[in-house]
Parts: sequence; C-alpha cells; structure tokens
Amino acid sequence: MRYAWRTLRRAPGFTVIAVGTLALGIGATAAIFTVVRGVLLSPLPYRDADRLVAIVTRWTTGRQTPRITGGDFVDIRDGARALEAVSYYYGGEVGVQMRDHADFVSVYWTTSDLFRVFSVVPLRGRVFDDGEVDTAAVVSEDFGVRQFGSADAALAQHIRIENRSYEIVGIAPRGFHFPQRADVWVPAGATPANLNRTAFNYRVVARVKPDAPLEQAQADLTVIAARLARDEASTNAEKTFGATPLRDLMVGGVRQTLQLLFGAVLLVLLVAAANTANLLLARAVTRSREIAVRVSLGATRWMLVRQLLAEGLVLSALGGAGGVLLAILGTDALLALAPSNLPRLDAVHVDWTVLLFTALVSLATAVVFGVVPALQSAVVDPQEALKSGGRTVGGAGLHRLRSALVIAEISLAFVLAVTAGLLVRSLVALNGVDVGYRTNRMLVMYAHAPARTLDEAVATTRFFDALLAELRGLPGAAGAAAVMGLPGGEYGSNGSYAVEGKHVFGPGRKLPHADFTLASPRYFATMGVALRRGRDFDARDRYDGERVAIISEALARETFPGEDPIGRRIVCGLDEITLNPMTIVGIVGDVHQNSPADAAGPILYMPLAQHPFRANEAQVVVRSEVAAESLIEPARRVVRARNPEVALKFTTVERILNDTVATPRFRTMLFAAFGALAVLLAVAGVYGVMSYVAAQRISEFGVRIALGARPSDVMRLMLGRAARLAAAGLLIGVLAAIAATRLAESLLFGVTPLDAATFALAIAAVLLATLAGAAAPAWRASQVDAVQAIRAE
Repeated sequence: MRYAWRTLRRAPGFTVIAVGTLALGIGATAAIFTVVRGVLLSPLPYRDADRLVAIVTRWTTGRQTPRITGGDFVDIRDGARALEAVSYYYGGEVGVQMRDHADFVSVYWTTSDLFRVFSVVPLRGRVFDDGEVDTAAVVSEDFGVRQFGSADAALAQHIRIENRSYEIVGIAPRGFHFPQRADVWVPAGATPANLNRTAFNYRVVARVKPDAPLEQAQADLTVIAARLARDEASTNAEKTFGATPLRDLMVGGVRQTLQLLFGAVLLVLLVAAANTANLLLARAVTRSREIAVRVSLGATRWMLVRQLLAEGLVLSALGGAGGVLLAILGTDALLALAPSNLPRLDAVHVDWTVLLFTALVSLATAVVFGVVPALQSAVVDPQEALKSGGRTVGGAGLHRLRSALVIAEISLAFVLAVTAGLLVRSLVALNGVDVGYRTNRMLVMYAHAPARTLDEAVATTRFFDALLAELRGLPGAAGAAAVMGLPGGEYGSNGSYAVEGKHVFGPGRKLPHADFTLASPRYFATMGVALRRGRDFDARDRYDGERVAIISEALARETFPGEDPIGRRIVCGLDEITLNPMTIVGIVGDVHQNSPADAAGPILYMPLAQHPFRANEAQVVVRSEVAAESLIEPARRVVRARNPEVALKFTTVERILNDTVATPRFRTMLFAAFGALAVLLAVAGVYGVMSYVAAQRISEFGVRIALGARPSDVMRLMLGRAARLAAAGLLIGVLAAIAATRLAESLLFGVTPLDAATFALAIAAVLLATLAGAAAPAWRASQVDAVQAIRAE
C-alpha cells in the first residue's frame, strides 16, 4: 500500500483525474443515499415505531383516502381488538392569539389517546384528558421557547383559538411534532362531533398491541368493514379499511421520485467506475516496460495483480474521502433545493451509516474498476513490451476492453440523458399550462380572524368587506378580494353536489363531485378568471339573502350538457346552510385548482358572506400594479389598525403556483445534473480511448501521410472510429432507455416515455459530445510529421 501511494504520487495528473472522477460518482451517490435513508429507510422517531399504523378508507373500486368518517372511527375504535390505542385528529395552520400578538400556528384537535399512540411523556406538566374540551392545550417545546422564552415559562399560560381560551397544561418533549410541524394540540373529545359516514373529516393513527401482528389488526378492520357494509349499506356497501404502516403513508408520495433518483445516481457511479477503469488501462500502456522488467525478474501474475489492486484501493480510498466531503456539501444543497412538502427532512443528515455506505461503495467501486484492468495489465510479454516501448501492451484484448468500457459509458449516459430530457420537457409543459387565472403581481395574505359564535362569524364577513375596500385604495393596488379555496393554497374543500330535477342529495346516492370555493365580490375580476355568463357575486349575496352559486365551465359541461344552467338550483354538503338550494347565477372559466398537472375539474363557487363559519379563515388576494411584495407592510398596517388579533402571513400567487410544481422541478434538476455529469464522463472516456489509439497508430499515420494522405483523411479515420463507438453505445442505450423510461411514466406530463423528439435530441447530443471528445486526439493525429514518426518507429 505504501508503494502504491508513492507510485500514485509520481503521477499527479493521473491521480487527480482518477480521484476526482471517483469522488464525483461516490459523493453524488452518498448524498442521494443520505436523503433516501433519512426519508424512506430510517425508522420514525417514536418508541416501537414499527407498531404505528394509519387507518385509511378504501373502496372496492381501488380508490383510497387517508381519511376516515366520524361514524366509522367509533366502530373501529370500539371493535379493533388488536389496536392498543386509537386516535383521530384534524387541523392545520390557524390563527392563535397570545398575550400581545397573533400568529399562524399548526394546531390540531385530537384525543388524549394520541399521546398513548406515540408513547409521549410530557417534558413538563401533563397531557389533557378528553373531558377538557375547549379548556386545555399541550404545546411543543419549540412553541414554548418561541412564544414565552422557555418551556417552564409556557406552562400555565393561556392562548386563544377561535375566541376560546386554552390553558397550557403540558409541554411535549423536544422533537415531537406529529402531525408534521404540529405545535399545539387541543382536545376534540373522545367521540367526533360529526358522525356522518359520508364526511371524511378525520385522520386516524393507532398503535398495534405488542402481541398482535399487523395482519391481525388488518383482519379486525376487514371484519368491521364487512359488518358495516351489511348494517350501513347506504354509506358503507363499497367501503373497507386498511392498516398502513405510518411511515409508508408519510413517505408514499415521494417514494418513487427518490427511488428513481437513487437508480439514476447509481448509473452515474457506474459511468465514473468505467471511466476510472479506462484511465487505469491507459496508464498500463506507460507502465508496460516496468511490468516487463518485474516479470523478467521473477514476479508472478498474482504479485502483479496484487500490486495493481493495491493502487486501485488507494485510489478508491481517496475517492471515497473526497466523496464524503462532496456528500456533506451535496446533502446541504439537496435540502436547500428540496420542496417544502418533502417529508422527514429533519431525519436527513450524514451519520455513521452514510459513512459506512460510502466506504462500502468505495470498496465495491475499487473491485469493479480495478480487478479487470489489473488482470489485463498483468498479462504481458516481456520481450515484446521491452522491444515496443510499451505501445502494444495488452494487444487487441486490451483495446477491445477499453472500447467496451467506453460503449458502456455512452449507453449509461444516454439512458440518463433521455430520462432527463423527458423530465425537462415535462416540466416545460407544466409551466406552459394556462392555469386560468392571473399569477403575476398578485399578493396573497392569509388572514384568520377569531370567531366562535354565529354572530361573531357574521361580523368577520363585515370586517373583510371593510378591509377589502381599504386595501383597494392602497397606492399600487389594482383590486382586492377574499377567498376560501385559492388555487394551490392551503385551504379548500370538496364533496358531492346535487341539482334539483337531476339528483337526490343523501347518503348512498351516486352524486357528482366538485371542489368548493367561497369567494367575495370581485374575486373573479381580481384573479383574472373569465366570467362567461351571468353575474358575479355582489352586495345582495349576504348571509340573510337568497342563496346563490356560480359554477365553472367544467361543472356545466359535466352536469348540464346542452342545457342552460343559469337559474337552476343546486345543493352541496359544505355545511348545513348549503343543504338549502342555491340558485346558479353565473358561469366562469375553468382553473387548475390544485396543480397544472391536474385537469381543470368542476368547481362550485359560493359567496363567502353566506358561509360565515368558514369566512373567518380567508386568503385575501391583492392585484398590484407594482411588485407584489411592496404591498405587504401597507396591508399589514391596515389589518393591524382594524383588528390586531387577526393572524397574518404573506406570499404571492406566483410562489404558490411554483410550490405546486416544486417536486417535478426538484427531480428534473437532479436528473439533468446527473445526465450532464454522465455525458461529460463519457466524453472523457472517449477522449482517453482516442488518445490511446492515436498513440498506438502514430507510425501508421506517418506512413499514410508519407504516401499522400491528407490531414482531413486522418481526421475522418479517427472520427469514424469514435462514431462507431458512439453508434454501438447509442444502440444499446436506446434499447435500455426504452425499458428505463417506462419506470418514470407516471412522473411525466404532456410527453410520452417514447417521445421521438426527446430521443432524437438525446442521440444528437450524445453523438456530438462523443465526437467532441475525439476531436482533439484526431487533430493531433492529423498533424503528425511523417519523417519523425517513421524515424521513431
């Protein structure tokens, strides 16, 4: 090993290139592994985490939702004997009033059994019991420190939520934030308030008993579902329930993306290994005389292989060390680029497991790139090597091996290039979707005004009316409106609806489905949503006025084909008020409510003022004639002057839209980077092979030129060889890509896995890159001095 180190020190150029190549491959692999391990593989940070499950609702049609109805929860809690503790919860970011300010906080209503499910022992105080509804709260340590200076200081303090006062009776231990980013937990009662079996308002978590396997819990749920399908056929005939490991439910949305990224980075590692093997084979040419002398002095083949493997291990160790540094930097970069909805980011860090993985990858890479070159280099004819000066060491076998490695590099690079191309085209298509609303210079202000009673809720609708009028008068503001259900936003609702004369609203009925959005007057004009027919909401549409609604074109096409919807009456299950029929007064253009990747589906719009219990948690949109962010402080001052207890946070419509495509953008950026890196490594491999060819055939080129060949003839000869290597690599790559891109089909938008244009562009890019890698050696070969070349021979 010491001799190997000294040998590599005497060839600094080779060593730096080889170590750098390995460090790039190993570092990228280790960085992606760090994220994959933290998100997908590491256990949840709870005691006996393998016994934690989420209860989901499934239908015989194959559809699934992570939510449960209140009535179904009661039956599951009382009937699933294999479950030790079961808890429901609901909530999210809401306004919380502290002593001197208000803020948005992640608040969840739940049962005391939530703390049993997760075996939570309070850091201070106690957990609440189910009889303390609307009076007690448990907060996270982070919340206590942030709002009161310390956990001890937070205990016994009071906070207000929806004009209810809660005493902080306990502080959750550091790091406990379930659901993700939860900071406050308040009791919702042992039994849900809504026992309707068609309203999926709750999420449910449970702990399986120590002596019961997960299969037993699933069997209990199946039995309960079968009984309900019989006894509650109108709502449960096609429903069943599933016990899903909690970790699987948390990471299910990103599993395929991370698995594909890990597969892609392994391809990059293989390209790096092949490139290093080519470097070692190229170096064998310069060391053939050394090897010949060793053989002449009695060295056995095993001794030569052992020495060459030692050099490979030193290279891999250095590459692994560089890879660890790049992994640390790369992991930080990945976390910075990762979408905010990527779960379990707090579990992503470089630790001893990552270091062990890196060491194993380095060792495996040393074996992959070191063994075959070592065996090949150890086969040498001493007499031939000493006579030729090493230019023919290994003969045709060595040359074929180097060409095969380059072909493999080109093939792998093409697979990554075409996959990256498909994802890039998919992202371009996503960004090019007409979402149906204005995105530029649109400020969004989340505003939560506390309200508990009907009178207080109705008063908040008047508060927002006055607030919107004042916001419209701000310098630079061109319009303002309020909405509950902004496209891509945090709030929203959906459900079934029925049209008089077409459907009967009630349990067990087959009814159409739509998104529900509450909007103030001028919302459509502010957001740039086209009013196709009828009228907008206006001052007539108050809480005590006639119930009205506006529908999207998609809903009109779905429910009123060939009919005029204006004047028809419709009902939905948003709240009790909407069970009263609403008259359709307008039709507006379609919008992509959740993401550009989703179709513009049916939307039922209702006046914000006619649904006051949902109107106090609104998104205020302000259309600006200047930079949207410049209106944040003026808007904040307006709200604070009117009601300092209103919790506020700001963003923009453009940022919200960007967040909806954050995950596709993240994977596209990484695939593009991996593809570019693989192509560059393949170019380096081609350069190495063609340089070797030029060195081996120097005398031949001298003879050709002496006999009348032009430099362009030699260039064509060399580039033709490179083109043949590229053609072989591309042929194999195309076949591999046809299979590989099928794995990414579900991640594509607006493009097929076998998109001909993408394949053609990838072929052209890899071919041009290959020829570029061969250009410099080909040029040098064409400039050979015939006399000197023949004399040297």
